[in-house]
Amino acid sequence: MHLALIFALLFALAGCGGDENQAPVTPVPTPEPSTPAVETGVGAGQAESTQDTPFTLNTDQPVPPGFEEAYGRRARIVVQFYKLDEDSVSYPQGLEVDRQVNGYIERLGTRYPTIEFFSYEISNPGPIKDDESLQSGEYGTLPAQLGVGITPFVAMLAPSGDEYVITNLYEGYVPQPVLSQALFDLAAVQVEDNTSDVNVTLDQVQTTDEGGGIEYFSVRNRSAEAVNLQGFTLRVLDPETAQVTPGAPGVTVNSDVKLEPGESASIGRDPDIVDDGGEPVAGTFEGGTNLDLAPGDQIALLDSGGAVASTITV
Repeated sequence: MHLALIFALLFALAGCGGDENQAPVTPVPTPEPSTPAVETGVGAGQAESTQDTPFTLNTDQPVPPGFEEAYGRRARIVVQFYKLDEDSVSYPQGLEVDRQVNGYIERLGTRYPTIEFFSYEISNPGPIKDDESLQSGEYGTLPAQLGVGITPFVAMLAPSGDEYVITNLYEGYVPQPVLSQALFDLAAVQVEDNTSDVNVTLDQVQTTDEGGGIEYFSVRNRSAEAVNLQGFTLRVLDPETAQVTPGAPGVTVNSDVKLEPGESASIGRDPDIVDDGGEPVAGTFEGGTNLDLAPGDQIALLDSGGAVASTITV
């Protein structure tokens, strides 16, 4: 009885399929496995700019004099903005991404002496009025011109034709290998700037009691090799163009002053001078009595070939 009943049911179902007016059954597609969404977003280590972006510095607004000088010299430039406190909004507490990226830039910067590096703490803008000069570490309107959003912020700029372009721009955390590759690419850009390949910086310029000359100046060797400062010169930059003009007043190191990697030393107008750290100067220079320096003047340290190694504002 059960077997007959099964055959009857199968026959009935087969007969139902013979109705040509019956609507066809649309098969339901099998869903494909979904790919998990990957949130890249800001700070994923990718350049925010996918192609070179033109940039023109507005020097009618207050900008850091050192940055303006390097820009006018058409140097390769890296500028970063960071803050010292933790970012509790974009990142978990304790991550300290600003400090991390700032540390990456400081370490990598020693490998690229032909790139000018500028770092600014975001809470130190300084005056933004046209008639006020910026002091060391103040940035004025520069972040507004670059479009700084969040920190850490790193922009890499290179001259291109008659203008500048931003070759890479990062906001938020970026891994050190990504920055390293971007700096390698930036250093490979062919430019005709006047940047020295000796990685030394001017840490201090102490003027004379009268204020118009130089008592001593301090230099730090940030490269991995020893540097001899003999033949290096200090020159006052033109206040209008921020450039080293031929015949500009200055001083010349006439002593054999050798700095080991990481070492700093002061060079004075006579061998009996003691610097602020209580150390006697390591050597002497010629000239410097008729500089007529005033607060806000810029001075450039030139290597023995005349290329700009560092600048400072007195």
